Amino acid sequence: MVRLVLACALLPAAASAAGFTLSIGPPVAAGTGIKVLKSKGASFAVRLEECDALDTAKISGIAEGIVDGARKSGSVTITATGSPGVYVVSQAFDESQGVWVVNVNATCGRAKAGAIVAMGPQGFLRDGTKVPRAATKTEIDSALKALEQTK
Repeated sequence: MVRLVLACALLPAAASAAGFTLSIGPPVAAGTGIKVLKSKGASFAVRLEECDALDTAKISGIAEGIVDGARKSGSVTITATGSPGVYVVSQAFDESQGVWVVNVNATCGRAKAGAIVAMGPQGFLRDGTKVPRAATKTEIDSALKALEQTK
């Protein structure tokens, strides 16, 4: 009986962790208000979905690209908006040179989520890849190769 009660007590935490995902959208999807005005140079917005611990959630990202046949990495700036769990991402790389993706990773408690956001000459492309953890090098390489084939 004690095991059953303990197992039932752990179910909400497991169910919550299973639903944690990232939503990617245009910067305007970050909401309205003064913080969005400050995000004018933002490439896209990230929303932490199904996160019950927004106060301790963490988010990070890095740009990965291929320019003139050579693999490159670039920095991104992730800025919190006025809405809890909503961020805007700005890049410090030139997406008109080569092909680029932004690898975004987040944690919410013990749950992890990631996204590979493809970038084009006009900004982010909606056909990115979401993963229930940090993206692997193989997944990032595949995304970059797919982008190269569309150029």
